[in-house]
Amino acid sequence: MTTKRIEADRMDTGEAARGDRFSRLFESYQAALRRLVGAYASNPADREDLLQEIAVGIWQSLPGFRGDSSERTWIYRIAHNIAIRSSLRNRVRNAREPLLATPFDAASGGVSAEDALVDDERRRALMSAIRNLPVLDRQVVTLHLEGLSAAEIEAITGVSQGAVATRLTRIRQKLAEQIQAEGADR
Repeated sequence: MTTKRIEADRMDTGEAARGDRFSRLFESYQAALRRLVGAYASNPADREDLLQEIAVGIWQSLPGFRGDSSERTWIYRIAHNIAIRSSLRNRVRNAREPLLATPFDAASGGVSAEDALVDDERRRALMSAIRNLPVLDRQVVTLHLEGLSAAEIEAITGVSQGAVATRLTRIRQKLAEQIQAEGADR
């Protein structure tokens, strides 16, 4: 075999391993990433576009992952950085092109129609309130809702664990006030 052929075989094997690892990671975290994009984009098409951008970001970053942090922390850091850039880009675009109201994607389940409507309305109000938070608060609360510890949130955002706890208390108050104000407006 020639040297070029050996190198080509190594690259093919490396790409296959990278593809397998990417597939495993993306499949493991896809549901969480879908919830994350919901905190940054209200339009279903924008959510899908953002999820694709995140997938590309993970794929491109995979060769550089050294394992200094957990895969979960690493993926969330990539996802949030991309989501923040995307939301800023969309905010500029939407200032020029207002969005039409779109229905919220409802989760399926075995609950009554009335309960499903109430849950959908609560979910919609919460997601709307989260989208209106400043970027860092949105990032902290989204990570918290995904079950990350204060230490993991610190690793992703750079906000100390103590500050994360303080921020979460303030964020809960802001969200409750905003949801109550929206309910009073109806």
